[in-house]
Amino acid sequence: MAVRFLLDENVPSSVIELLKKKGFQVRTVREVFGPGSSNGRIAEEASHSGEVVITLDSDFLELHPNPKAKILVIDVHPAIPSAIRQVLESHLARCIQLLDSARKVKLTQTGPTSST
Repeated sequence: MAVRFLLDENVPSSVIELLKKKGFQVRTVREVFGPGSSNGRIAEEASHSGEVVITLDSDFLELHPNPKAKILVIDVHPAIPSAIRQVLESHLARCIQLLDSARKVKLTQTGPTSST
C-alpha cells in the first residue's frame, strides 16, 4: 500500500510540492480541519485514515499519545523551508522504510532515527 501523508500546519509548502512531485498523496491539516487544530485531533485523523503525520513539532505525541498514529518529525536547524525540503528529499526513502515498523521517526540533518 502506498504511503499517504497528513502535513501539520507548520510544514512548509516546499515539502508539499516535493511529496506531490514524487507521487505521494498529501493532505494538509488546514484542508482537513482548518487552522488551529490540536495535535490529538490530527493524530486521531491520521490513525483512522492510515496517513503518516509530518510535523516540525518535536513533542507532537507527548501531550496526546496515540498508539496507532505514525509520525515523521522533521527537526532541522535552521528550520528554513529550503533546508527542510533538502533534508527530507535526501532521506525520504529511509524514513518510509523505518515507518514500516516504527511509530515515530525523527529526521535531522544527519538522517532519520526511529522510536516505537
